[in-house]
Amino acid sequence: MLNLIKKWFIFKKKENFGADFSDLSVIWIHGANQSGLSFQYLRSLTRFKNELVVEYDTSERFYNNLEMLSKKIDQIRGPYFIIGHSLGGLYALHLTRYIDIAAAVSISTPFAGSWTADWARFFVPTYQLFRDVGRRSTPIKQSQDITLQIDWTQIVSTKGNVPYHGGQNDGVCTIKSMKSRDDMQLIEVPHTHFEVMCSDYVAEIILDNYKKACRKHTN
Repeated sequence: MLNLIKKWFIFKKKENFGADFSDLSVIWIHGANQSGLSFQYLRSLTRFKNELVVEYDTSERFYNNLEMLSKKIDQIRGPYFIIGHSLGGLYALHLTRYIDIAAAVSISTPFAGSWTADWARFFVPTYQLFRDVGRRSTPIKQSQDITLQIDWTQIVSTKGNVPYHGGQNDGVCTIKSMKSRDDMQLIEVPHTHFEVMCSDYVAEIILDNYKKACRKHTN
């Protein structure tokens, strides 16, 4: 019953400001080896008027995907409010160099790279994802040279710890990597790496940040 009441308030909140705060196009970027379907629950709560769910193939090289995503996003009107899960958040950070991003929310993104990918590359050297997200990979190192000039919130998932990720983790990414940047607002949530995608609280965070970004854009 409590969850139903909470969902009702989230929907009312969106209805209250949706008509007035619709200047930013919303872009959803999924995580590795997922698809836009992973956002289905969050999208059912947020219900943005102008949105685009972009897809990429994890088996492709990072920068090939980045170029494809920037071209696809640039086909709709900006500026953009970006929501990226896991690897999608890393793409969002790199996209700040190519498109007009007003603000962003990343979810469980390992901005300092993956310790697991570093050693896993020795066992599966041809797996592109391990090449792209290792701690010394080019996408990770170049992302550390990006200075943010926009509001950015990083949602840090803190539950689901497993013993083979080189530190406290959410089942996929270490908390240290998720909290590695000091130019983002960090919000911890008591979820695993995938529970964040079906969380009412995460939907609230997204809506609050979208509202803030729209207000800032119109002023």
